[in-house]
Amino acid sequence: MNSHCFRLLSLTLGLAVFAGCGGGGPTRGLQNKDPGDNDVRVIAAFGDSITLGNRCDCTPYPARVQAMTDKTVVNAGVSGSQATENVERARAVIRQIRPGFMLILYGHNDIAHGAQIGSIVDALRDMVEICRAEHVVPVLATYPEPIGDHAAYAPRELVLNGRIRALAAELGLECADLELEFAGGENLFIEDGLHPNDAGTQIIAMAFADLF
Repeated sequence: MNSHCFRLLSLTLGLAVFAGCGGGGPTRGLQNKDPGDNDVRVIAAFGDSITLGNRCDCTPYPARVQAMTDKTVVNAGVSGSQATENVERARAVIRQIRPGFMLILYGHNDIAHGAQIGSIVDALRDMVEICRAEHVVPVLATYPEPIGDHAAYAPRELVLNGRIRALAAELGLECADLELEFAGGENLFIEDGLHPNDAGTQIIAMAFADLF
């Protein structure tokens, strides 16, 4: 049974199964042992429209993560934004809300605008370095493979996902493998084939919440 099937089972039974970027089992109890002036009860969700949640008439995943955990989750998603143009915004968000953790889901819009994979990965690495310098624990995520109107971006997005997994492994980070979570789940998107619908949004939330 693939990860998507497990997720559907978990939605039905109220169970939680996390698929890490390394393909491991559940990882729970993510901690920040050196938070500095940050609040370990706060998480920043950092990303684009998938994080903002403005394309689905449903509750965005950051609010769902908050409901599933004992954390306050601040939605710092900006529709249409790119990783390569938002490195310093990561620092600004951290200094504004002082989270103990940051969920980073970024890269699709860079691909859509023709950015090189290497430059996207460099931007993600820079975000991670900013998090660590600011005493924030970063979490990376891969993207669900786009379908339908956005299927043309899938080959490069899958390459990016592979690089994100490698980056997480290199830096010893937790990583939510949303590509794996959505595998074979054509019914988890809205009509554009990129943004998750209500069920897909719930799966993203569960993948992140399971870390805590």
